[in-house]
Amino acid sequence: MGITIIMIRVAIAAAIFAFTTGLCWSTCRIDFNLNFYSAENCALYNHVLEMKNVSSAVICGRDCFMDTKCASFNYHASSHLCELNNAARLHVANDSFVELQGSAYFDSDVNTSSLSVPFEEKYSNCQKLLKAGYSDNTTYTIYPPGMADGLQVYCDMKTDGGGWIVFQRRQDGSVDFYRNWTEYQSGFGDLSGEFWLGNEALRILTETGQWQLRVDLGDWEGNTAWAEYGEFSITGDKYTLHVGSYNGMSTAGDAIKGDPGDQPFSTKDQKNDMLQVTFAHTLKGAWWFTGMLISHLNGMYHMSSTVNNANEGIMWFYWKGDGYSLKQCSMKIKELQ
Repeated sequence: MGITIIMIRVAIAAAIFAFTTGLCWSTCRIDFNLNFYSAENCALYNHVLEMKNVSSAVICGRDCFMDTKCASFNYHASSHLCELNNAARLHVANDSFVELQGSAYFDSDVNTSSLSVPFEEKYSNCQKLLKAGYSDNTTYTIYPPGMADGLQVYCDMKTDGGGWIVFQRRQDGSVDFYRNWTEYQSGFGDLSGEFWLGNEALRILTETGQWQLRVDLGDWEGNTAWAEYGEFSITGDKYTLHVGSYNGMSTAGDAIKGDPGDQPFSTKDQKNDMLQVTFAHTLKGAWWFTGMLISHLNGMYHMSSTVNNANEGIMWFYWKGDGYSLKQCSMKIKELQ
């Protein structure tokens, strides 16, 4: 129904324009069978004849009708951008016709309407996905501010009310976490298994709004523990960690806020802390290291709790001490509402 209304309004607008500008008088015959059909949430790339800002798709269609070189047009509703194309989708390479949420493509082919793509609501985090009815623990694409192309994340929709963006997971040693600065910056691993989401993604995510952090831990005897922090952010080019209030109901103990001050991130090839020892190299991991060294969840994975030296492995001191390597852990964040 919406497509038909658009077609009629385009025809009327074009007719009025033709008569009022003297292109046709009452004595001439004009065929206003424009037959513009729309493919919603689509656009034609690489064939733009002219770009202009107009108030509606109707005006864009009128302008295409009046231009003999125009074979089709795109209308981007959010920016009111009208793109007149010198070709139609049937006469160009298939990869030029793409899905583009919020836009619409128009041409004279009646089959074009069948190519419409359903509108896809874009959510900025896992909590908004949860409120929209997405309740499975799985991978989603979110669209936080600063990430127009979206970010693939794993959402934990079950733990403590759900809505968590998981940014780290260790569970079986299948992924090597002894990585360099660039790899930790961009992220690595498999979102359905072991992974690090990426320091740059964490910085962009937490630079707006207020976020909380949750850490979930598991030992080799089947026990679990957790720790939560009321404020969490990553800032600057050294990806400095900031955490706020520790939830006193937590069962794992405070092994992050217990380290005084805000800490920069360090890897084996970029040491940003002020310590004499290069812990990232010595402990074969990467972390927000401090002199106290009471946590290191990116340490080398051991196939048992046994470690050769204190502080090795996946360590959370206030739960298992410094001579025990955990079997599993995950770190996740949720925006406070």
